[in-house]
Amino acid sequence: MRKQVLIACLALGMGTSAFAQQPVATASPTTAAVPTPTTLSPLTRADTARAVHELFRSRRGGGIGWFALGTAGMLASILPAQQSTSAGVWTPGVVAGSALVGIGLNKGIQFRRSRERRVLRELAATGHLPTSISRRLKGNFMPLHGTASEDNPLLAKGVAPSGSTPSAIVATPTQVLADARQDTLDAVQGLFNAKRLGGQLPILLALPALRLMSGSNASSNSAPSYVQPQNDEPSGGQVVAGVLLAAGGVTYMFVHNAPYSDTKFAELRANYLAGTPLPLAIRTRLKEKHVAAGRVYRARMERKAARHRR
Repeated sequence: MRKQVLIACLALGMGTSAFAQQPVATASPTTAAVPTPTTLSPLTRADTARAVHELFRSRRGGGIGWFALGTAGMLASILPAQQSTSAGVWTPGVVAGSALVGIGLNKGIQFRRSRERRVLRELAATGHLPTSISRRLKGNFMPLHGTASEDNPLLAKGVAPSGSTPSAIVATPTQVLADARQDTLDAVQGLFNAKRLGGQLPILLALPALRLMSGSNASSNSAPSYVQPQNDEPSGGQVVAGVLLAAGGVTYMFVHNAPYSDTKFAELRANYLAGTPLPLAIRTRLKEKHVAAGRVYRARMERKAARHRR
């Protein structure tokens, strides 16, 4: 059902942009390549619930990281003593590792899934959050305006009361159109980011290029110690091949990334919001994964911009 809503929103945003003249908030000069959130409606409980879910998920992940780091530190301090009679346990490592394990366990308990569901149930029923949670909803976890196709944690199993669903917010046609257009721009941003990432892969050609230009090879590195090392000066052909390989990779990277630059996206975004449909070459490449990736990128850029405004 959610996928069908997403496809319908994308079709609506791309098919009706020609007659949609309602102005939408434009990006500031410092964030011209990032679509700004719509301001047609206030923050909803679903928007806050998404921020709460992101907070709990991030803290749980951090707790696992601290626990793993502390466990590794304790093992590195204890195992040598178990394997050698002359080695002793490094007490500072054990103490530090125990502290890190304690931090990880504390985060795991404090932000466990059962507590997250309890907090979201309270939010759905009353609209309120515990003080310990609400004071953390800032910076990277600041609530942002969402669209109709985004996940709603209030509808998750164990949050919504059995046999009932939270009351839906009736969106105006203008808001529905704005959400569809935002989803479309998120998809375009996700596509551009994916293409730029693929265009950076040729940078890996720098490794074999340097190897050619340095003249090193596997046989010289593995020669026995009693053999006198030979001077492996690179030949002219190796240097030329290395330069061509590196230049080819850099050239491909720039040529491939040129159509997907931030400047191109800002231009396409401005034209789209002005009523010009997306180019067919872009529209046919948009997929659901691009919407999700672009949405995450937009949220990160919006939170970054909000922190700089403070």
